[in-house]
Amino acid sequence: MFPLRTPSPTRPSRRSLIPRREGAFWVLFTLLAPQGFGVVFTVLLRRVLGPGTSGLFDTAGVPYQFLDGFRSFGTGPAIVYQQEIDRPVANTAWTINMISAVITTLVAQIVAYPLALYFRHPAIEGIIRILSLAYLFGSAGSIHYFLLLRRLDFRARAVPALGQVAAGGIVALLFALWGFGVWTLVAREVASVAAGAALLWLIYPFRPRPQFIPDVARTLIRYGFWIGAGYTLLYLSQNVDVLIGARIIHRAADIGFYTTSWKLSFIIAGALASVSTSMVFPSLSRLRQDREALDAALLTALRQIATVALPTAALLAILAPSLVVPVLGPRWHAFRDAWPVLSILAIYAGNRSVLFTLFEGYKAIGRPSIIPYYHLVKLAIITPAVIVGAQHGILGLAAVYLPIQVLEVPAILILARRFLDIHLAAVWSALRVPLMTTVTMGAVTAGVEGLMRAQGISDATTLAVCLPLGLLLYAGVLHQLDPNIVGEARGVLLHGLAPGR
Repeated sequence: MFPLRTPSPTRPSRRSLIPRREGAFWVLFTLLAPQGFGVVFTVLLRRVLGPGTSGLFDTAGVPYQFLDGFRSFGTGPAIVYQQEIDRPVANTAWTINMISAVITTLVAQIVAYPLALYFRHPAIEGIIRILSLAYLFGSAGSIHYFLLLRRLDFRARAVPALGQVAAGGIVALLFALWGFGVWTLVAREVASVAAGAALLWLIYPFRPRPQFIPDVARTLIRYGFWIGAGYTLLYLSQNVDVLIGARIIHRAADIGFYTTSWKLSFIIAGALASVSTSMVFPSLSRLRQDREALDAALLTALRQIATVALPTAALLAILAPSLVVPVLGPRWHAFRDAWPVLSILAIYAGNRSVLFTLFEGYKAIGRPSIIPYYHLVKLAIITPAVIVGAQHGILGLAAVYLPIQVLEVPAILILARRFLDIHLAAVWSALRVPLMTTVTMGAVTAGVEGLMRAQGISDATTLAVCLPLGLLLYAGVLHQLDPNIVGEARGVLLHGLAPGR
């Protein structure tokens, strides 16, 4: 926690003022346990609601999530980055967030009707209006979240994360049973955000009050603006396909399969991206005066994230033909042959989660402005490609990401060399073993799946055989190529990226 300048009944003990260091185990538990339960609820709800309802909600969700980026616009990461934090700084950050939340909610109310006209789905207006109420709940607890993140207290963070998934899931299941259709997903989102904010206040003993110190606000905004802009442009570059594609394609069921494929692709990739923000960024920020140690920690993070992200992305891409109906249910049978959409997005998600780990280094060295500039260029490139791709349906939308990856990989490596002084040879050394192991596992698993499908074996049986086969094969080959990588993973799980610092 931060030191308090004035006495407070909620003042923590001296011991709690010491920054805590957690290993990656608690980071992963905090992120993967809620996401695991969240995936179960998501799959259950989408099996019940079907692709049309899912597509309608996801279409409305794009502008909702985009506006959410303006709710704090980087003040949270600025709190993490600062060397010292006291109560006036935290109060000022909280006040900025609440003012931004009120403004963002009002903007959402104004643009809801024009957006419904743009997407040609009248129901989107009401969905956005109700969803925007979550901005107020989210901002109320956001500073608590980043103060916990600053302390690296991931065990405490696990409680709100699990609680909000449980609250949102229970509310959604009740709404689904009562037949509320798309409002089931709306209720889940609002209940989840509200429960998370309430639990953050319960877990972290910071009771903010309105306070605005101009000098502090300028410091927070000056740093946080670039991160907020980066996240906003990242979100646009990652969702411009739906923003444009949903208007051109229009059929909600098609968009529902496309966005659901995104969600499945980013189950692991999204969790690993959160690990980068939750553990890699704070750890690197503490090492920013020692660039050699910072680069070593960043390469360790790159290797460990690749060890998880690459095989899971490859398995999802390979098993996509056998996965659609067994996982999503019979209501999605019409999209069984659209599995290439899922395969393409899975590969992109895996590659992105690995290479974007390097972006945490830019925030740590105080160069967050690199991130929005990068995504601005990417947005300029991908927008016309999406307009063309959407003319060919959801497969055309997904195919846009194939040339994008060809351009992104060298661009990200060049930036790492220029600003982080991390050479291509170092990146290859970090990724060599996970990449070679993934290729070996993928080739064998794809061969077995192809043989089973050629024999007319059911999708469910093929999935039940090939998934554990791929995982076991990956673990065996990984151990043979580099048994030390498992020991390194154990060290990160127990002690984090920079033990002893």
